[in-house]
Amino acid sequence: MKPTKIRNKKIYRAMNQTVSKQICAALSKDLRKKYPRRSARIMIDDTVKVIRGEYKGLTGKVTKISTETSGVAIEGNKKEKLKGEKIDVYIHSTNMIITSLNTDDKWRLKILEKKPKSKIKSMKEESKKKDEVKSVAKKKNNDKKGVKK
Repeated sequence: MKPTKIRNKKIYRAMNQTVSKQICAALSKDLRKKYPRRSARIMIDDTVKVIRGEYKGLTGKVTKISTETSGVAIEGNKKEKLKGEKIDVYIHSTNMIITSLNTDDKWRLKILEKKPKSKIKSMKEESKKKDEVKSVAKKKNNDKKGVKK
């Protein structure tokens, strides 16, 4: 299958469940220290800061999320139409950083605090290496004690 077809299936023709997972943004440096993650899914009432594009530097709470365009509407950011009515401006989720999380959802916090699989694997490998080093050191100590007797 062509790469374009694969891309279309994964992005444009994806199920709602996978599309909502794709709407995520990087965490700020403070949040990265608190949670062992680099990014998180954007939810309503999160505080975000725009870091790229026309609205760079804008901060505010998320009011609406569009799964069709992967866009996020920020509180107070509106565009005026010719007739005078105001509409929400949607900014793509990859152009922003999450500065504070909505902590009402306990399930979300539990997932954020969980360590990623890659870190767990690396921790297991490190512990195996430490165990090997300890066992080699014990063998050397036992050999030295045996020679002295």
